Amino acid sequence: MNNDNGVGLKASAFAALALAFASLGDAFLYPFLPLNFDTVGIPVLWVGVILSINRFVRILSNTLMVHAFYRYGLRSIMLMAVILAVASTFGYGLATGVIAWTLLRLMWGVAFSAMRMGTLACALQHQRWGLAFGVSRSLQESGPMFSLFLAPMLLKHFDSTTIFYLLSLLSLPALYFAWNLPVNNDRTQAVEKWRLLRWPSPLNSITFVSSIVIDGIIVVVLGILFLHYRDRISLVTATALAAFYLGYRRISLVALSAAGGWIADTVGMDRLFNTSLALVILGLLVIISGWIGTGAVIVFTSYSVNSAITPGSVSRSSDGMTGIAENATWRDIGSATGTLL
Repeated sequence: MNNDNGVGLKASAFAALALAFASLGDAFLYPFLPLNFDTVGIPVLWVGVILSINRFVRILSNTLMVHAFYRYGLRSIMLMAVILAVASTFGYGLATGVIAWTLLRLMWGVAFSAMRMGTLACALQHQRWGLAFGVSRSLQESGPMFSLFLAPMLLKHFDSTTIFYLLSLLSLPALYFAWNLPVNNDRTQAVEKWRLLRWPSPLNSITFVSSIVIDGIIVVVLGILFLHYRDRISLVTATALAAFYLGYRRISLVALSAAGGWIADTVGMDRLFNTSLALVILGLLVIISGWIGTGAVIVFTSYSVNSAITPGSVSRSSDGMTGIAENATWRDIGSATGTLL
């Protein structure tokens, strides 16, 4: 990869779109599995484990992927990751029982780690990091957003097996975008020594706590909140409501990530980061007060900006990609812990 803005932008967009298409199956699991676990042969106590195990995998694999890019080339790793992702989505349609689901989620965890670090590596080549990270995040979230709005409608006409087969078919364009990543000079900068994790910095601590609450707990229990706190609501309706608000979360990431990156370049990342974080806290207080839908809108809107610009803040350190991988790892630890809880 190089620092030319045109080439860098194309590579960043293609990497993000590969992740977007490859994420269709995973996105649908979050509103589907907590309410329909019995139909796929999973005990209720295993739902959190199945949804979080991929994140625990990423705790180990994020920094490892930076070294893999350097050794084998970014495009090669991205291609293998896309193949794993499509295979796991297809496997969701076949899987019954804890063992099968665990293996598929392990596959997805490795695949997502590679694709996410690949998109960040491409965005890091830009001179305007805030804009690059924002645009990349916006594009990669468009796939899950599409899945969260399409799949609940399909639930009325098809069983879950058919839906996962369809989502795996719709994921195939990811192969095109991964294949068309630059071949020459596609290795990221070398990392002098391998380091799994350090004690979290203040920024990583904020990432850790916010991901526990939002990426973990809120995302998983949203459908259950609607099911218990709205009178006479059916299981399908609760699933659809959860998918709708999680879809709104993806819309916010698509619509606001790029704008947030541009604003961060204009007014400063620290100022925008602090403002968005304050709004996240406000939204959580609204949810606690019982206004679930309103609070979810506030949280997802502000958190989309906050999480999109965080890698830009981290990348200003001398660690570069290692620092970004470390921040991503703390985000995964938080979201995995929250999901498991």
